[in-house]
This record gives sequence, structure tokens and C-alpha cells, in this order.
Amino acid sequence: MNSPMSEALLLHATATAIDAQRAKLPQVSAPFRLPDPVSVGRQITELGGSIVEMGDEYLFRADESAPLEHTVLTAEAFANAIGSVAQAASALGTVAQQLAFVARTADKRGEPSYEDAHTIAGELVEHAVETARDDLAEASQILRNAASAISPPSVRLQQAALSRSTPAGRDGHHAPLVQHSTAAAPVAATASTRGRR
Repeated sequence: MNSPMSEALLLHATATAIDAQRAKLPQVSAPFRLPDPVSVGRQITELGGSIVEMGDEYLFRADESAPLEHTVLTAEAFANAIGSVAQAASALGTVAQQLAFVARTADKRGEPSYEDAHTIAGELVEHAVETARDDLAEASQILRNAASAISPPSVRLQQAALSRSTPAGRDGHHAPLVQHSTAAAPVAATASTRGRR
């Protein structure tokens, strides 16, 4: 059975991996251009893998006969995050649908309804990408909130003290205490982590 600290670390690592996925979403700032269909397809696949891995983490904890409170909270966080990531994958599915439509109608350029249809497709893509961005941000926040809730009291007090003592940056916000890598981290627990159950 994992300790509260190991569960909190796993939740933070998973949130970091989701943040990395969010950073890879197409940019919709002007001038807006339709994203590459292959990149969108790959990201849908990656999000599907994240859902499977978080599903495994939920299963490991749901299968325990007498789980402790921190185990239940961790399982609940993974379950809730799965829902948000699934919504993000669904939104990217909408992007893929519109990109397929654009490819299918490419030979109809010049027809009266072509420009209107493609303008609408672009707007739907832009909205779907932003929806996916919000969903992934929600998933990451769910996991981080759970990690904070199950961290040992001494760790929470230390984090609060460090936060108060961290000098503010130029924009008035406190500088981050830890620089997280933007590279995608594996969501599933390592063998050594699971072995402590």
C-alpha cells in the first residue's frame, strides 16, 4: 500500500504529464491556421493512453480490500481526471472531424458554399481546441488539489511557509519553487512505487 507521500508525488507527476499534453495543443492565436491532422491524431492517441494509465491507477486502488483514506482520495482524483481528459479527447475528435471535412471538400474550391462551410469549420476547430485546453487544465488541477489534500501536514506547512517567503517576480507573482519539465512524463506508477503497496 502506498504512503500519502508517494500518492501525492504520483498525483503531481500525472498532473505534470497532463500539463505537457496541454502545452502541445494547437495555438489558436491570430492569424489562425488549421492544425496538422497527423499531429491532432497523435495527440488523441496520447490522451487515450493517459486515460488507460489513469484507469489502471484507479483499478489498483479500487481493488484494495480495506483502503485507507488517502488511497480512496487518490482513486477518486484519478477517476475525476479521467473524465476531464476524456472530454479533451472528445473535443480533439471534433477537430479531427472538421479537418477531414476540409480535406474531403478541397476540390470544391470556388463553389458558392465553399467559403462559408470552411469558415464554419475553422470556427468549430478553434472552439474545440480551446475546450480541450480547458478540460486538460481542469484535470491537472484536480490531481494537484488531491495531492495537496493527502500530503502529510508537515509537508503542507513547509510548502505554505516557503510560499510566503518566496520573493515576488516582476509581475507580482511568486516565483515557482520547483521548475517542472515540460516533457511528457509517464502517468502510470513505476514498478517500484506499486511494489510498496
